[in-house]
Amino acid sequence: MNPRLRRLQADYDLVRSEFSGHPHVRVEPTGVSQPPESYRIVYNLRGLTLNGDTPVYREQHVVDLSLPLRYPSEKPYAVPVEPIFHPNIRDYFCIADYWAAGTTLVDIIAKMGDMIQWRIYNPASPLDAVAAKWAVEQEPTGLFPIGLVELGVADIGIELRGGTAKPASDDLPPAEVGAESTLIEVDTPASDVEIDDFEVTVKRS
Repeated sequence: MNPRLRRLQADYDLVRSEFSGHPHVRVEPTGVSQPPESYRIVYNLRGLTLNGDTPVYREQHVVDLSLPLRYPSEKPYAVPVEPIFHPNIRDYFCIADYWAAGTTLVDIIAKMGDMIQWRIYNPASPLDAVAAKWAVEQEPTGLFPIGLVELGVADIGIELRGGTAKPASDDLPPAEVGAESTLIEVDTPASDVEIDDFEVTVKRS
């Protein structure tokens, strides 16, 4: 088995171990490749979507994740099946800041769950400028995070913006959807370093 296939198998084994029967995250392999090179992830977590120009709560989010040929030198590519309102999610999840070749797939699945819940976000480098502007406006209100589920797997230092969450309400301030919302590419090129082998571990907080 070549190094990439060993890594794919190690990730698959960790994903099954971590998320089998999980109350908030369901991960299912897609396609016919063995070990899997793509997954569908169903998050039962509170996040946001837009209803017109108004952010509204949504309790379930579906994400398709694929592992490119140069994985793990090249990061996974994750696409929301339905729109998610978040500064760093638009046509895809911006996970460049959280990815390194030694990062496990379990870590990234947890990190995307934190993004959905607005536990982490970066309005200074947005994919969605409307969501970024709205986030900055709402930070003083203590609205964030939107969801309170601690998936608790990644061992990566992340700045959590915002204050203590307020009690859930269905009334959220509108977002100015007419504002400039140019898609900003923040992908980084894949490394040319050859990866010979991997030791995959999960550090829990």
